[in-house]
Amino acid sequence: MPQGDLLVFVCLGDSLTVGYQSARLSGIYPEYPYSAVLEGMTRAWLKENHKGKKDAIFVNMGINGDSTDGMLGRFDYSVTREKPDYVIIWGGLNDLSGGRTPSQVILNLELLIEKTREIKATPILCTLSPVEGSPHFNERIRELNSLIVEHCESNDVSWVDLFSALVSCDGKLTSRYSDDGAHLSIEGYSVVAETIFLEAVEPILKGFVGFS
Repeated sequence: MPQGDLLVFVCLGDSLTVGYQSARLSGIYPEYPYSAVLEGMTRAWLKENHKGKKDAIFVNMGINGDSTDGMLGRFDYSVTREKPDYVIIWGGLNDLSGGRTPSQVILNLELLIEKTREIKATPILCTLSPVEGSPHFNERIRELNSLIVEHCESNDVSWVDLFSALVSCDGKLTSRYSDDGAHLSIEGYSVVAETIFLEAVEPILKGFVGFS
């Protein structure tokens, strides 16, 4: 557990971490980063449960169109220099779109986990969200998610199930959470923040403040 009164989270990812929305729904400002929502939830929890004596910040290091190769290449610049306590890793959708197999993508995610641990930070891995597109593509997402869960369970890595939080009964991205079929609506990004908070951040905060 980090020492001191400040927790630093880095949110590493692609356009979904940026909070990208297409202009048809978002108007002038096409971004709604889950990290900002998550930071607000976290600070509210700390204020309520620890009278604001401790704090947390969430540094958004998402880049539109990024792949796991890109995340590895910019890790030192985007992550290491921030001296994080935790790194939330959410990526791989662009890799699959570019033709990479789930087995290839998980190797890069494993490297991102290793690099996070090398800088004495704790990785938190997120499963990929579904899309509204073809069932075949969602099957590839499910396959990668299974590999993510398997690796995390076998290597004591925390993980968050964003797929289940966003999927509809027909196995696709729930329409009200969708902006353009892959990116999320404001409600969708809010669900991402809430899910990460409940599954990963709140347990961390309880340990941080000695909350029983």
